[in-house]
Amino acid sequence: MSAKTKRIIFTSVAIIFWLFIWQAAALIIDHSFLLPSIPETTVALLEIFTSGSFFKATFLTLIRVITGLSSGIAIGIVLSVLSHKYEIVKAIVSPMVSIIKSTPVASFIVILWIMMNGSALAVFIAVLMVMPIIWQNMLDGYNAVDRELSEVCEIYEISAVKKFKLLIFPTLKKFMIPAIITSAGLAWKSEIAAEIIAYTKNSIGQNINDAKYNMETATVFAWTIIIIILSIIIEKTAKHFLARYDV
Repeated sequence: MSAKTKRIIFTSVAIIFWLFIWQAAALIIDHSFLLPSIPETTVALLEIFTSGSFFKATFLTLIRVITGLSSGIAIGIVLSVLSHKYEIVKAIVSPMVSIIKSTPVASFIVILWIMMNGSALAVFIAVLMVMPIIWQNMLDGYNAVDRELSEVCEIYEISAVKKFKLLIFPTLKKFMIPAIITSAGLAWKSEIAAEIIAYTKNSIGQNINDAKYNMETATVFAWTIIIIILSIIIEKTAKHFLARYDV
């Protein structure tokens, strides 16, 4: 049996096991408001898929995630390059990164909600969550560059472009690829959290909020399943596109 086949079998068994636990717990509790059964959640899923708002809400949420993720990556790269080159920039950025890492995302959402509308807030929260990861990992990459080889490049007057291509980039990508993949998942989760708390219009978060206020627990579970599936797709997609640069 190949490793791939074994992994598929084990994954399938694990999923079936937890579905069994879920259904058994639902039957024992026997109260759909507290824990809906699998059939009830399946019906809710079908209702979501056939509703007119599903594709619009999902599409707009994905656009916000992509915007926040790409902006966070870009800002993180720029700040890390400047921090690597100028100590003063690193001294200024470091406290900000420490604060962002230490503060719960919910606190940022509540504070910024006063100043921004739901859509802008959701994007900005994704940027805040992504930027520190990219900044730190890229700085770690710069610090990992072989100093002796760097000195050799200077001695032989190798151009900055060639030095970056042959020495710096291969080292940086070892740190950046995992950082981007991690950031993709984090941007998605923080985006959804912001949409729920700030009640962002035309979003997955708004639909979860509506279901909660209407006490439709099965619908909340159904949307949660959709979020998990989309999260997996986003991370797999990021890994696929970054695979060509991997070591």
